Amino acid sequence: MPERAATDAPRGKRERTVRFRRPAAEVVQRAARRVVRGGKASFASQAEFQRALLKLLRRDEPLAVLGGARLRRLLIDVPGVRMTVRFTERATARPLVACPVCSSPLAPIHNRTLTGGTVVLGQRCTRCDYWTHGARRVPVRYLFSEAGIDGRPRRMEDARPSSRRSPQGGT
Repeated sequence: MPERAATDAPRGKRERTVRFRRPAAEVVQRAARRVVRGGKASFASQAEFQRALLKLLRRDEPLAVLGGARLRRLLIDVPGVRMTVRFTERATARPLVACPVCSSPLAPIHNRTLTGGTVVLGQRCTRCDYWTHGARRVPVRYLFSEAGIDGRPRRMEDARPSSRRSPQGGT
């Protein structure tokens, strides 16, 4: 019987090829800031922003992948990127376990009654601005745009210097 070399792979096991790579959180956040500062400063949907972001990420890592839920979780606290969520209301009896935007835990919203007791009016997220009440607020669209360092959206006249002269005739 011939001897097997030490470098031969064991029988029955195939060598696995890497099909995808998840980029680090810092890499995604840095790339997101570059995308919104680039030529197009706002994106009308999560899919549109995700395509632009993946195009940038895949320049360095061709196997990079990024899902929508991870994208939202990573971009909630990033200065320079503003994520706006549009909601619709739907009646549902199932209680929420986690935030539908960022998957963080929800805290109850309490109100004090006239008799001194408390009643739960709804729930709010402990991380992002999501809240809901009796009629469930369901996210339907995520908008991404450039924001100032303080988180407020930048006005277009602040974003790029103007080439027009002042009305007083000066430069």
